[in-house]
Amino acid sequence: MATTKLSQEVLDLNPGNPDYILDSTNAVTVINAGGNQYNFNGVYGKFGAKIGTITLTGVPSGHPIAFINSGKTSQISYTGTVDEGTATGPDGNTYTFYSGTVTLTVSADFGTISYYCKIHGYMGGQDNLVYTYSDSALKMPSGTELNRPTAVAGQIRNNTNETSAGSASCMEYYKSSAWQKINNVAPPPPAFNYSTVLYTGTGSSNAITGVGFKPDLVIIKNRDATDDWAWFDSTRGANVLSSNSTASQTSFTFTFDTDGFTVPSSSGMTNGNGVSYVAWCMKANGGTTSSNTDGTITSTVQASDGMSIVTWTGDGNGSSTVGHGLGATPELIILKDYSNTRDWQVYASGAGSTYKFGGNLNLGSAWNTSAGTNGAFDTPSSTVINFSNGSSSIDNLNASGANIVAYCFTSVTGKMATSSYTGDGNSTGPTISTGFEPNFLLVRRVETGDSWRILDSARSTSNPRNDYLDPNSTAAEASSVFSNVDFNSTDFQIKNLGSTYNNNGGLYMYWAIN
Repeated sequence: MATTKLSQEVLDLNPGNPDYILDSTNAVTVINAGGNQYNFNGVYGKFGAKIGTITLTGVPSGHPIAFINSGKTSQISYTGTVDEGTATGPDGNTYTFYSGTVTLTVSADFGTISYYCKIHGYMGGQDNLVYTYSDSALKMPSGTELNRPTAVAGQIRNNTNETSAGSASCMEYYKSSAWQKINNVAPPPPAFNYSTVLYTGTGSSNAITGVGFKPDLVIIKNRDATDDWAWFDSTRGANVLSSNSTASQTSFTFTFDTDGFTVPSSSGMTNGNGVSYVAWCMKANGGTTSSNTDGTITSTVQASDGMSIVTWTGDGNGSSTVGHGLGATPELIILKDYSNTRDWQVYASGAGSTYKFGGNLNLGSAWNTSAGTNGAFDTPSSTVINFSNGSSSIDNLNASGANIVAYCFTSVTGKMATSSYTGDGNSTGPTISTGFEPNFLLVRRVETGDSWRILDSARSTSNPRNDYLDPNSTAAEASSVFSNVDFNSTDFQIKNLGSTYNNNGGLYMYWAIN
């Protein structure tokens, strides 16, 4: 993460009030910062003085100091060890100037006064000493060599001497004999949001609202009839992919709106007149992307808490890596080369190490146990997507010059869970804990061929949930007792013995969203 450097010497968060509070003992130095400046304890600015005795040490003989306290001597007085004689102050009164050790005595509220050099004038001291009863001060000194604060407990500095983008924060505070970094941790990503909306097509331009946020990933399916699936994301823009097809993306009139999205006229895929549709909507970062250099390939990323949309141009290298920007290790990755005719690739941590190479979203075949001819996934890390090179190429996931999108997900407490379970072959099957009541559930058997299957609480409003759609098929929505699943307050339970959900000993990956 790049550090933010301040352009001024100091960042003033409390204009008009003291920047620093004078200690009981303060070392005095003089610096040249566009003119001579008195420096107290390594900083300069507006100082506060509390009731009591304040000692200034090391006042140079070439810069003897006086405090312009005419009419306020009962509130604030001063004396010193080396008398450098008298001179007329800026207010026309005569003052004694001192070097060496100077002692201030504050007896009451003196308001605001100046300090003044006998030879060089104010030296930064005009109206820069104020009475205070507080220990707080809000100006943060920069870390330039001219104004690096003395290492005193509680001191804060803007460390502009840090030069490497990821090495440290610009803000530091002094504690336990060392400078401690304040903000070298990246801010958290925006919250992940999910919503299912049901709508009826109009055959003319149709604005769908009620999502509750501006979505970044929208997946639509015609419920009434055979039709392609429609996948849209705000990084690729107005282009559509179909999870039942190997086809590359095609241009499509589609917009992401504040509370939903708009689909075009005369589209059976998204807006046939009188046709029922379901749309599963998710929010990443509102379409705002950033460049990610965590991998050997620079990627474009937009991320939320638990989800990232990643795009990149393939380089044909199986040892390459791609930064995903998720901030955690992905447990589910759905990938498509959207510029070529190729299978969809899916990685799921729940499939285990044997099947880490992934499955194909557009197919009903078993998951891969090797990288095959044209490559597959390898286990991702907390920062990058990894590949396994095939015997001939890595074209399935990272073909040279290909445009690729990957949707990355990881579990988020109370919102999303993805893992696996083992079927038991009973009509009252296994209960899988998620920590929340699912509103969306994707299930897929891993070790043998079967359909991908989606249930949700919008189409099936009570238990058992059994209205299903298969992302690898153009088929319309169907319902079956062999698809019965209960959504409970902290889990879901398989209530059927169909092979798609509950073959005895079968390994199933799942993706549940609240």
